[in-house]
This record gives sequence, C-alpha cells and structure tokens, in this order.
Amino acid sequence: MTLAEIWTAFQSAHVVPPTLHTPLRPDNPFLVNYVLYHHYRSLGWVVKNGIKFCVDYLLYKRGPVFHHAE
Repeated sequence: MTLAEIWTAFQSAHVVPPTLHTPLRPDNPFLVNYVLYHHYRSLGWVVKNGIKFCVDYLLYKRGPVFHHAE
C-alpha cells in the first residue's frame, strides 16, 4: 500500500459503513485524533493511550518512566 492508500484506509475505518472512497470530513475521528497527537508531539510531549484511566490520551513531559501524566 502507498502512504496515500494507508491514510485513506485509516480515515474510512471510522466511517459506518466503511468505504475506501469516503470524502475527507473535518469531524472524522481519525483525523481529529491524529491532529491532537501530532500537535502535542510537536510541542515535545510524550503522548500515550489513556484508556486505562478513561481518557483519550495521557501527556508526559519526558515519558512515563520520568514523570506522572499531566
């Protein structure tokens, strides 16, 4: 798969029923989560899955080994 095909496949996985030719929507859950992840990573935060604590993400300044989540 090419990068463009992978991107489209991940976006369409959140659409019911899933299709490969779904237009890009700004409220797509994959797109929203990716933008959030990319934003905090670009600011230097370590982003981890927060499902264990009933949240979407946990943010660490240097990582879970060094600090508790903020």
